[in-house]
Amino acid sequence: SSLLSLTMLRISTSTAIKTTAAAALTSLAGYSTYLYNTDEGTRRACKAYAIMVPAVLKYRFLEAQSKVREVTEEEWLALDQQYAAPVVARLGELQGMYTKYGQTAAGLTNTFSDSWIKEFRKLEDEVPHRPINVVINTIEEETGKPVGETFSEFDEKPLGSASIGQVHRARLKADGREVAVKVQYPESEAIFRTDITAIRDFCEVLAPEHLVTLSVLEKQNAGEVDYRNEANNLIEVGRNMKEAGFQPREAVVPRALSELSTRRMLVMELLPGPKLNDGIRSYYSAWAQKNGTTIEKLEAEAKQKIEEEGIPAKYDGPSARKIEGYRKYLETKDYLINSSIAIYNWTIGHILPKIDNRKTSEIPPNTPRIVDTLMRIHGHQLLKNGFFNADPHGGNFLLLPDGRIGLIDYGACKRLTEKERVTACVLYAALHRNDEEMLYNMSTIGGYKSKYGRKDILMKLMQFVYNSYGKDVTGGKNIQQFIDDLKATDPWEETPDNFVMASFMSIRLRSVALGMNHPVKCSEWWGPMAEKILKEEGHPYESWDYDKLVKNRPELNVFKQKWN
Repeated sequence: SSLLSLTMLRISTSTAIKTTAAAALTSLAGYSTYLYNTDEGTRRACKAYAIMVPAVLKYRFLEAQSKVREVTEEEWLALDQQYAAPVVARLGELQGMYTKYGQTAAGLTNTFSDSWIKEFRKLEDEVPHRPINVVINTIEEETGKPVGETFSEFDEKPLGSASIGQVHRARLKADGREVAVKVQYPESEAIFRTDITAIRDFCEVLAPEHLVTLSVLEKQNAGEVDYRNEANNLIEVGRNMKEAGFQPREAVVPRALSELSTRRMLVMELLPGPKLNDGIRSYYSAWAQKNGTTIEKLEAEAKQKIEEEGIPAKYDGPSARKIEGYRKYLETKDYLINSSIAIYNWTIGHILPKIDNRKTSEIPPNTPRIVDTLMRIHGHQLLKNGFFNADPHGGNFLLLPDGRIGLIDYGACKRLTEKERVTACVLYAALHRNDEEMLYNMSTIGGYKSKYGRKDILMKLMQFVYNSYGKDVTGGKNIQQFIDDLKATDPWEETPDNFVMASFMSIRLRSVALGMNHPVKCSEWWGPMAEKILKEEGHPYESWDYDKLVKNRPELNVFKQKWN
């Protein structure tokens, strides 16, 4: 089952997934209505859709053909290979919200095909970087002095680049410490404003179901462009992780140097190690080569299995304990072999030829333990601290040399009110118990309203939004198909935005886990945790009824849906 992790990053479950990709691109192409405007948003939109519209037309044409003849997998693959790279490259070139949404798409492994997911993942930290002189100019503008007075060394090649800035390795002149320096692109804030305005207008016409999420993201991104906020976030999250016992035992949050950080420059501790998914893939690439095969062949076999059986509801592979046992076995074997070689060289090696080769096994990453750590950490942030990273995509985790997880990029943090935090606890306890009456009451009291008030549709929607998109919830459909079916059956008319970022975090984490062939249900971790917290705080789950839900209802911001 570990081999399946090689394909879950870039999976295509059926021909319908290709049509969903076409639908997603079609919605973007609707942006052409802004060709008549004259602002920066229009110019950026024109540049984006000059390449997107031809792609949409080709996908739509093949989709139409599939209704009258059998379209082969090779035909879809040819379109993917033709358009995925150039379209995503344009998203990276434009940066801003285009890159942000591309990063989100990187996690939709059961919606987009292999080729698209591979390209979308590049947007997590490989968007086109800015020239070093632009970076240096920003640093000197922020500090008011030559860069050499702050850093004795500054690596011109960025460690990574994303939607609003890029990160460089540097060494402090004051004390010689190695640090990571995150520098914002000069026009990032203005670009975000123009992109949001244009995308909001487009959604009002062609994709109204995304308006509530877009509204929340707009508020969230407003704070993300001030790196002083992220510095404070890193400090607070690091303190919370230490108090909970996660740091330094299981994970590390880099320490921010607030005294050197400014609105457009963040200086923080440098953590070693590759991105989590890249580290895992590197191991399996080496394993495949040693066993006379290739990753591509392994992926093709795994892909076929997943297409036939669908995405499982839960992980059913080797446990963390078993994998850790195997890791210890390899380490012990290496130690014994190398000790024997050393003894031989110290004794007989003085007479006979010495043995130069030392044994070093490739130690497999313990993905079940990694997923468990990530789920417990983020559950604690949400349910206990009420302050969490709302955007935990694959590029925000590092695989440190000692096996711990590096938690980076805390620009997109969300703080819940006390009532929202407690309500989140009740929500995940109810999801874990499958308490439909509690979930229904929470939704109606919390401001949710649909056209027909169908409880079965609401239960599916809540499971999907907050808990799982396994085949037991979606029926094997990809994300867009599933949502479209729910919307067609009982369209929602009023939705609160209080927990949009919590659901966003849940979906992002599920995507990260799915990419490691470890599908999860959030409630399996967060349900028991929530019940424990509620009991400790004097609000045991059994004490919650309709009246108590009303009394503890958070202040609501209800969004009224406009369907066309």
